[in-house]
Formats: sequence, structure tokens, C-alpha cells
Amino acid sequence: MNKQASTAMWTAAAVTAALLLGACGGGDGDSKDEIKGADDAKPSKTAAPHKSSAPSGPKDSEIKLAKDAKNVFEDAETGDPKKDAVLADNRRRINSIDRVITTGKDVDLVSVYSTGKAGISASEYILSFSRAGKSWAGVTRYYNQSVKLEGDDAAQVIFCADESKARNKIVKTGELEPNNGGDKNYIRTTMRMERNKEGVWQATAGTEKSGASECMS
Repeated sequence: MNKQASTAMWTAAAVTAALLLGACGGGDGDSKDEIKGADDAKPSKTAAPHKSSAPSGPKDSEIKLAKDAKNVFEDAETGDPKKDAVLADNRRRINSIDRVITTGKDVDLVSVYSTGKAGISASEYILSFSRAGKSWAGVTRYYNQSVKLEGDDAAQVIFCADESKARNKIVKTGELEPNNGGDKNYIRTTMRMERNKEGVWQATAGTEKSGASECMS
């Protein structure tokens, strides 16, 4: 199965309240499970103009996963400062979700980098295994990252993830479950990113494809 995990340190009710309140705050109120394609998403016409290029969120070093879990990001620099800023906030988005999953801490941080439909998706991603009392351990690799800028405050990020070295963990016992995902461990994700008035690039919508052949080369 694909690496989807959460922690028994948060009850389902607590995570639901904390995450969904933050996720819905910046979104359009659509709570369906399916996230619309990032290719079709457009910036909100009422979004506040960008005022600062300095992110208000924490540095990478402050978003720590459990000691037995690690995310590795390749192709993190493009040579374009703006594209690199988009990639950095997408990286922090991923790590903020996995910090909750593996440690049960800083649940409010998720809504700093994910909003709208992407925020709801992040909530459901965490909750799916929170109810099962599971976390994850091992290494997930992110690679083939690219950014397409769409004006000053919108961008599309495409990247691959290799979850073949990650395994679900039963929180109560610490037991690691076998990874039987096979080709499904290779996932291609497209995320819509929009920069808010604090200068943070937030994911607003996205799609992903497991078993992506373009991520297996």
C-alpha cells in the first residue's frame, strides 16, 4: 500500500477539528474526497496581493519527523530564486504533514502550507491512518521536481515520489508492516501552488497517480 500514515498520539476527533478548521478557512467549502486537477485550478480573484517575499512559516530544520522517518528531496534548486521558493514551501508542506503523522506534533502547521481542497486532502490523508493507529518509518524520496510559474502568485509543481523504502508502522507495538506496494510505490504528483499575502506558497489543489511509469526510470 502507498505510504499513508498518522499517529495514535492524536485522536481522530482532535485531528479532524484542528486540521479541517484550518483547511476550510482558505478554501471554497468543497469537502468532497476527490481533488480537482491542478491543471484546471485558477487563482482566486479575491486573493490578497503579495506583500512580502519572506515566508512566515518555520525553517526546514524546525519541521522534524520522527527519528525513524526521513524525506529526501532531490532537484531542490532550479537556479531561479522564485521557483526555488515554490519548491521550498512544497517541501515544507510535505514535511509538515509527515511531522503530524510521525510525531503527533504541530498539527496547526499543516494549514500554513495547505489550504482549500489541498488542505482537506491533507486532513484526510492524516486521518485515514490515525483511525488505524499507524505511522510510518523508513525513507521516502522526492525527485524529478519541476516548477511552472503562472504569473507572480501562482505556480504548478510536478514531482515524483518513491515510497518503496517506507513502511507503515503500528504505533502501539512499533511493528513495521511489509511494503507490498510494488509499482504503486512510484507516485507522480501535480500541485497547484498560490502565494498568500504573507509570502508563503500554499498548495490549493492537486492530483496524483500511483504506479506512474514516468517515475520508474
